[in-house]
Amino acid sequence: MHDLFIRVKGIIKQGDKYLVLKRWVDDRIVEPFVWEFVDCELEKGESPEQAVLRAVHEAIGVEGEIVRPLYTWSQMIGEVQCVGITYLCHLSVDEGSLMLSEEYSGFEWITEEELPVYIDNPNVLNDIKSAMGDN
Repeated sequence: MHDLFIRVKGIIKQGDKYLVLKRWVDDRIVEPFVWEFVDCELEKGESPEQAVLRAVHEAIGVEGEIVRPLYTWSQMIGEVQCVGITYLCHLSVDEGSLMLSEEYSGFEWITEEELPVYIDNPNVLNDIKSAMGDN
């Protein structure tokens, strides 16, 4: 078992709206669905930029473009360390063209003010706020 892995996250922003996706996590908990941004684990031989663009395409069926890196993060999950890189992305097509993968049950385009309603991780919210402060 590896004790370190890398994840990439794509925060997709179109105009003043952010894309959040609803994914099933576990039906043994009170709220089995969570709202999240596009993300995936980095595959061997893949750059972080290739990974986040792959994740966007796999999740919503359209091509994305990276605007810039936003922030990095790290967390321990038991004995395993997860290191992450988050990118600000936008879509290269009209947002009406989205086709969700089976992994997701819905999506919403929300404003920055609505982010805390959907994203409950305060660290993610603080990182986004800090990173977008210079946008």
